Amino acid sequence: DLIAASIVGRDSVTWSSVVTINRGTLDGVADNMAVVTELGLVGHVIEAGLNTSKVQLILDPRSSVGTLIQRPESRVAGIVEGDINNPHAPKMVNIPKDADVQVGDIVITSGYGGVYPKGLVVGKILEMHNDEGGLLKHGIISPSVNFEKLEDVLVITNSREAPPDPMPPIVQSENNDANSEDAAKQLEHNRQVQQEVRDRVKQAQMQQIEQARQSGGGTAN
Repeated sequence: DLIAASIVGRDSVTWSSVVTINRGTLDGVADNMAVVTELGLVGHVIEAGLNTSKVQLILDPRSSVGTLIQRPESRVAGIVEGDINNPHAPKMVNIPKDADVQVGDIVITSGYGGVYPKGLVVGKILEMHNDEGGLLKHGIISPSVNFEKLEDVLVITNSREAPPDPMPPIVQSENNDANSEDAAKQLEHNRQVQQEVRDRVKQAQMQQIEQARQSGGGTAN
């Protein structure tokens, strides 16, 4: 259940990453709805008006997204937040120093918190750095969405993804094979969700094109 929208404005505050879309409560948009493109996660609605809404991007320093490493052998959890010192690359924080997170790993939403459905692609790990204190580390992320060229988005109005069960602790035992099989199934489910989003994006774009043609009398510039 997606609503196609276009970006019609951007926040003038240099450290903020908030955009305005041309859809609001009259179209079914509400606060805390996730916003995506066919490539991955954009952010979430923070203020829904009648005809327009404000969307906080994952690049914003105030943003906080529960995430997982997609790789079945890892499934390490963390939080992705914007970096005021690096406005184009958010970071994944709260990662234990000995956790299995590698450069190139794909980061997806975990579903925790109730705002973002599970399995949306956030980006991939570019760099890993140890935090001061020696107990944690963080990863610099290359977002899957090109925010500099962002024009059209989709608002997820009703996710069919059920809230995730609490993650069990990883135990080094013979049950690891079963855990790996479950992770592989989840990975395939995530791929199906991403494909559904892509299909809906294309459908929404075709509908917008057809509506534009009809309103213009069937002619194209």
